[in-house]
Amino acid sequence: MQVVEQLLGSIKPYLDDVERRLRTALDDSGPETRDIALHLVEGGGKRIRPIMTLLSARVFGAEISRAVPVAVAAELIHMATLVHDDVIDEASTRRGRPTANTRWGNHSSVLAGDCLLARALVLLVDDGTPEIVRIMSDMILRMCDGEIQQKASLGRLDQTEEEYFRRIEKKTALFFAACCRSGALIQGAPARHAQALAEYGRNIGMAFQVVDDLLDVSGQAEVVGKPVANDLAAGVLTLPVLYVLRDETVRKRIAGMLNGGTFTREAIEEILGLVRRDGAIEYSRNVAVEFARRAQEELLALPPGDGRDLLATVADELLERAY
Repeated sequence: MQVVEQLLGSIKPYLDDVERRLRTALDDSGPETRDIALHLVEGGGKRIRPIMTLLSARVFGAEISRAVPVAVAAELIHMATLVHDDVIDEASTRRGRPTANTRWGNHSSVLAGDCLLARALVLLVDDGTPEIVRIMSDMILRMCDGEIQQKASLGRLDQTEEEYFRRIEKKTALFFAACCRSGALIQGAPARHAQALAEYGRNIGMAFQVVDDLLDVSGQAEVVGKPVANDLAAGVLTLPVLYVLRDETVRKRIAGMLNGGTFTREAIEEILGLVRRDGAIEYSRNVAVEFARRAQEELLALPPGDGRDLLATVADELLERAY
């Protein structure tokens, strides 16, 4: 906790500004749109993407007010994807609160998500650079592609780890990379430093998603913040699950428990038991550690200083979640 406070303390005034701007992002919209947006902002979240944007900017100077609109845009994009995900998944709660689609219906929720996305792009055009607009737009394209790939892979027991890695890169890691690169560019960083930060962000994003997927099958609901095996119940095969499915005998047995491509409760319990005793947790942790190590290696190309040290600490703190 002390390390986290140190991390956030170095950028707290700017993070507070991000929060204020998120709350007023759609103030020029109609009352229902404002209500939905405020509901989403008040739903909380770790604000990881704004933090990564601000910390990357911090590498190139202590004064990072120019990075604040970019950080706000990143979180608005993230919020838009969450509200759309909740509609697609027919989710009724998120972080213990009713989802927007539960309170306002699918129609208004989807359009509110579109409003958030549009506002993010306006911010990037007004306060960013053409290059940053392109980076974020390309990332959104790839993220949506990754979601479509995930939908196509639901319940497919023959998918490979390589397919999994490509999917989480598009769904998660490229967003982290875009935030880090954009935070650097808005501060006027040279291209080679922006590229190093993008690679840092991509590897941190990969480690983040692997840890998140690991917690889905090994953690406790109150720690993870969602029901355990939530992804598995939805038919999403993550790295620890793919590890146990390497065994052909196991794969055939699980295939017999599928119900129209959906895992039965019996299949979920079987897989969870295998994950927790057959080395899948240790294997997935090692993969996350390797991604975090690669991220820290990329930092060596950056100017030494507090900013670089803080980003190195992010990698260390991320791995703590896996234990």
